[in-house]
This record gives sequence, C-alpha cells and structure tokens, in this order.
Amino acid sequence: MKNRPLVSVLMPAYNSELYIAEAIQSILNQTYQNIELIIFDDGSSDKTRQVIQGFTDPRIIKVLSDQNYGVVRARNEMIDRTTGKYIALMDADDIADPTRLEKQVSVLETGKYDLCG
Repeated sequence: MKNRPLVSVLMPAYNSELYIAEAIQSILNQTYQNIELIIFDDGSSDKTRQVIQGFTDPRIIKVLSDQNYGVVRARNEMIDRTTGKYIALMDADDIADPTRLEKQVSVLETGKYDLCG
C-alpha cells in the first residue's frame, strides 16, 4: 500500500462558538485520516477559543491570537505552519462531507490536476 500524503486543513475562526465544534468534528471524522488540522482563533471575543481548547486530538495545531487580524493574515499564518503535501481550506461554520478529503486526494494524486474544490 502506498503512503498516503499528509493533508493540512486550515480553519480560520472568528466568533464562531456556535458552529466551530461541528466543523472541527467533521474534519476529525474524515475517512481520510492522514491530516493535520490547523485552527487559527483570530482574536474572538466569544467562546470560540474555549471550544477549540476542548479538543485534544493530536492532529490539531492551535494558533491563538489575542488580536483580530482578518482572514488573509490568519490563512497566511496557517500556511507558514503546514507540513502537508496538500492544503485544504475549511471555514469554521462549514461541515465537511465525511469523504471530502478522500475524494480530493484521490483526484490530486492522479497527477492530472493542480487543485480541486
């Protein structure tokens, strides 16, 4: 069986306490498990940080900012921390289909495409 490439999933979050737990869980529950999930709390003033801190999965990398910088800087900070072959974007208020990453990696590994969504 060939090695499965690491996928770095980037999740910026700002005042997302109502939705982020479900978004995080939808990534952790992927059929494709070779992932790192980088979550950037962009200075939230609600309980987003507490929700993030409640997750202890070792695949999660938590970046906690006390100031709001905006999504562009948050994504750039997360990109600087990636170690995966592929980068997947995930919003803190989205839910990923359980087979999302499996399907995307399968397409990318054919070598025919540079990106997919």
